[in-house]
Amino acid sequence: MNILKKILIISLIAYYPINAVAQSAPITIDGNIADWDYWGSDLTLFNDTVDDTVSGVEIKNIQVANDESSLFIRLKTNIEFGLHDNLSQHDICLYLDTDNDENTGFSVSSGFGAELKINFRESYAVYYGESNDSISLSQISLTSAPKEITNQYEIAISRSAVINDIHSLFTSSNIKLLFINDDNNNQTPNLQYTFSEVPFVATDVVKKNSNHIRILAYNVKLDGLIKWRLPFFEAIVPFINADIIGFSECHETTPEYVKEFLDAWSPLETPNGWYVTKHSDGDLITASHWPIIQSWDHLSRQYPALIDLPESYHTDLLFINAHLTPYTGNENIRQDEADQFIEFILDAKTEGGLVTLPKNTPFVYAGDLNIVGSGQPLQTILTGNIQNTAQYGSGGSPDWDNTDITDIEPRQTDLNAHYTWRNDKKEYDPGKLDFMICSDALINIEKSFVLQTEEMPAERLLLYGLERENTGKASDHFPVVSDFSINAYTGIAQNQISKHTAYPNPFTSKINITFSKAGSYLVVLTDLNGTMIYSEEIVSVQSTIDTEKLSPGVYFITIIDAIGNKEIHKLIKI
Repeated sequence: MNILKKILIISLIAYYPINAVAQSAPITIDGNIADWDYWGSDLTLFNDTVDDTVSGVEIKNIQVANDESSLFIRLKTNIEFGLHDNLSQHDICLYLDTDNDENTGFSVSSGFGAELKINFRESYAVYYGESNDSISLSQISLTSAPKEITNQYEIAISRSAVINDIHSLFTSSNIKLLFINDDNNNQTPNLQYTFSEVPFVATDVVKKNSNHIRILAYNVKLDGLIKWRLPFFEAIVPFINADIIGFSECHETTPEYVKEFLDAWSPLETPNGWYVTKHSDGDLITASHWPIIQSWDHLSRQYPALIDLPESYHTDLLFINAHLTPYTGNENIRQDEADQFIEFILDAKTEGGLVTLPKNTPFVYAGDLNIVGSGQPLQTILTGNIQNTAQYGSGGSPDWDNTDITDIEPRQTDLNAHYTWRNDKKEYDPGKLDFMICSDALINIEKSFVLQTEEMPAERLLLYGLERENTGKASDHFPVVSDFSINAYTGIAQNQISKHTAYPNPFTSKINITFSKAGSYLVVLTDLNGTMIYSEEIVSVQSTIDTEKLSPGVYFITIIDAIGNKEIHKLIKI
């Protein structure tokens, strides 16, 4: 909280702003509004608690924040609609007074001179400068999430946007905002906002540990690997240095060809080199450092392959390369594909049937899922909630511990955004189409990111030996990357967000444990083989374990509270 500055924001009386206090905060544009909810009223500029008599979409809440690169806005309405959907009955526009001067730009209301208008349904903007120029949303790097129909959207606009390569969009640290739905004349008051400086920390793309398994999902756009774009992939793929790769849109590309250039770009110190296989009736190619024991062709636009990991991992890995049917209007087809996946994974977890995996075989599901319109296909993949039960069965939780699997939601390395697709020549704003999903009961998520070189500062490009145009020239999809460690000893992954702390790590003679609050906890210490070394019920807010006699190595602390919630910490003794 100490990095956040108090700023003047809200308009309580329509058209005439007055002062109120709020705070800015780091926000990620990922379709998940938990970060907005966390800050709550600190970021709220407008909140309508009265049910109006207007029909259609009514604007109920506006929150605003920023970081050093973007202006962030959360829009909440009374009903679900498609923000960029021509089929939805709305005409919501955002007006921005970016120089805080009512005498410049378009006089949209008293005291408000707008330099910019954004029409979301028609996906265009107007810049009110010397002339009223219609511009593309890419000129302001507009991003919104989610892409499916909902009643609340996140929006980001670049603070460094330059219109027509001449006019800087934001010329003042004080701005005004105004939302109007021209479909029913519903609107907010004039809203004032002052930028504050919120630092952004870029993601280091280097593996934290060489034993982590790096997986890359990459839509190469219309056989980009066999076209003139191959040199740009040559700059990206070896740099990412993945152990397992799922390529999509490889319609005419052969696995033999992919193996040839991978062996040349990233040679392995093994007799075979890369192992590469392709779905027999699709565009999916899977490549691996390690042998592919078996693959299954019967799923539509999804290609499961069982990877023979080295013995040091004590397990194999199931990787499902996916490219679900694209375009709005094909939600029913995507839903059928999602139902197929759940039927497959539940069969694989059960002895007998078409597929049987060894118990607790971890799996990763990744690729271009094209989740637009309805979000139900994604929910089915995550939760096992099959929609066509007559054909695919009753469904069930897909993870080995009978819980949901996890959408990892990799973030852009150099932006607070999760979008994985961008094409400035099309009218659509960037969006998250590519996913990385895992069985988190068995896998620790060590690092995740989306690489877009066009958004990397010059010093970061120089550090990694990349060129600014690399990813944009290669494809309109960006590489999505995750690093995993596998917990094959307990079958339970270390929590990504810990409530309790166990320290120091590495440790020598003792381990200190601090609980999130006073209570009763069962604390269990096990070694790498799962052998229990210590177990005690503790009623306190902290405890210490004597580890003087333990040999150097890897250990796990399991903390279970009174209602059965479990948290695991991996520690190393030196």
